[in-house]
Formats: sequence, C-alpha cells, structure tokens
Amino acid sequence: MATSDASNARAFSRLRHRPIARRDFAEALELLPPWVGLDDNQRREVAEAWHWLVNEPSMLAGVIEDMALPPGQRIQAAGATLIVPRSLRQTLDLDGRPQAFITRRIYRGLCDGSIKPMTDREIGMENARGELTMLILHFSQRDYDIANPYVQSVIACAQDTFRMFHEGYNLRAVYYETGEINDRVAVASGFIRRQYADSVMAQHLPPEHQPALYGLTREQAQTLLPGSPARNCFQNQPPLFTFSASQRRLLWFALFDDSDDTLMPLLDVSVHGLKKLWRGIYERIEDRMPEFFGDAAGGDEGKRGPEKRRQVLAYVRQRPEELRPWLATD
Repeated sequence: MATSDASNARAFSRLRHRPIARRDFAEALELLPPWVGLDDNQRREVAEAWHWLVNEPSMLAGVIEDMALPPGQRIQAAGATLIVPRSLRQTLDLDGRPQAFITRRIYRGLCDGSIKPMTDREIGMENARGELTMLILHFSQRDYDIANPYVQSVIACAQDTFRMFHEGYNLRAVYYETGEINDRVAVASGFIRRQYADSVMAQHLPPEHQPALYGLTREQAQTLLPGSPARNCFQNQPPLFTFSASQRRLLWFALFDDSDDTLMPLLDVSVHGLKKLWRGIYERIEDRMPEFFGDAAGGDEGKRGPEKRRQVLAYVRQRPEELRPWLATD
C-alpha cells in the first residue's frame, strides 16, 4: 500500500525550535488552546497585540516546526511565557490560590494597556536579586495523542525548547497554566499541581476547555534532584560578561541561525552595524577574560571573526545566564 506524502514527511521529521517571528503569527495563533478561554474578538485582539509583544524582553515565545513539511504546515507547537511584574504577581495571587483563566486576564490587561510588560532594566534588577517570577501563559501542540510516536517526538523537542528559553534566570517561581488534558506531561516535566480559588467553576466545561495550574518555587526545587526541565531551570549563577541588551539580543538569535542575512533584519542593523555588535562582544570578553579566545585572539578580524563567533556561541549555549538581563544595584 502506498503511503501519503504527509506520512513520509512525518516518518522523516526534522523538528527544530526557534523564537517566534511575525511570519509565524497566523499559523501559531491557530494553536491558541481552548483552555485559555478567548472568544473570537479576544483572539483578534491578542493577534494584534503580538505585533508588539514579540519585541518585549519579558515575553519569551517560541515555536517548534517540522522542516520536512511544506510552509504553512510546519509549526507543530507554540508557547509563550511572561516574566511577571511583582505587582501583578500579587494582584493575581500567583503564590496562593488564583482565580482560573489567568492567561485570559493577562492578555486582556496587555491588550487594554492596564498591564505593562517589564523592561530589560527591570528584569535585570529582579534577576540579580533572585526575585523573578515566570508564568507560562500557554503551550499548545497540533496533536495531543501522546501514544503517537510523532507527538512524543514533539514533546521531547518541547522539553529542549523549555530549557533553551527558561534556563539562565535567577528564578523564585515558575507557574504554568495549561489544560486539564495536559496533566501527565506537566507532571512529567517536573511541575507540581496547584489549586485555583474557584476550581469548581471550570468543572462544568468540556475537558479540553478546562484550565489547570501547575508551578514550582525555588524552595520546592531545592528539595528535588536536578533532572526535570522545571527543576533544572532553577540552576543559576551570575553572568561573567554582563553583555548589553543589544549584544544579548544578537547572541540569542545567533544561537538559532548566525548567518548575517538572517540576523540583520531581526536586529534592524546594517552589515556594518552587525560587525560592530560582534566586535563589541569580542572586546568585552577579552577585557574580562583575556585568555578566552586562545589562538584566535587578536590578528585579522576578517580571518579570526568566524572562529571567535563559534567559540562565543558555544560558550553562551552552555552558560545561558550570559543571555539574560542582570543589573546588580548593591
């Protein structure tokens, strides 16, 4: 029996993760899960808001795509996490028993302007103090049949995606609002089930529309051995180089594709502006750690540059705290 092109594509899947881009919005927003509880008007408002949210340092959003599939069908999962201001954490009672549909209320506040995302500087100060709180607003897949080997591959890629986007911060807590149908995956990822103040209110909804809350605090993580994605994101050490915001942004995007043609439009810089950013990174590293580049130090930048870039990206991939804002005030 002949197999379909789609079956062949999935048999030879090429999954990868990367930050969300504007070109992904239509496809990714189709995956907004029903447990977020948005009506059609709210979904349109959220779609509009993502045009500016995508550049906010407090919004961490990524997609998992299958490069074996044709354009327009590649995104298999998408997720978004917000670094939550302290005042909002208290208003929502995230550390206690919040009301259900937290994500819906946050999106409403972002759309009407009553919730202001944290700036890079504010994140850096909270990060240095160990006071950062994250809320995973949603993570959704195109297919939820966890008995399907392809879906299992997507989930495995999602664990790597979580580590890439969430490790390196000095966290006090991570909360995760998802659907009741995702309980097994959330628990396997290291999160602990939490209770809503109004949990009875959602019980009359179909299972796929019922939200569920999970989380992990620093105190809880300290009682667990490293291993799960949720536990591992509490591993932290201060950055050595404290790169500028523009340098960190370059390094972040370069981890996924370091070609100049890809980076220039993402950073809105010319080829000369891009070279200047890389040069500033190399100089900062050499100032703090003169021996870092070894034989690649000094010399013709045109010849040494690619090797320096390779070394820097290998380093920040292992030390994600260098990619995160950090502003010590004492």
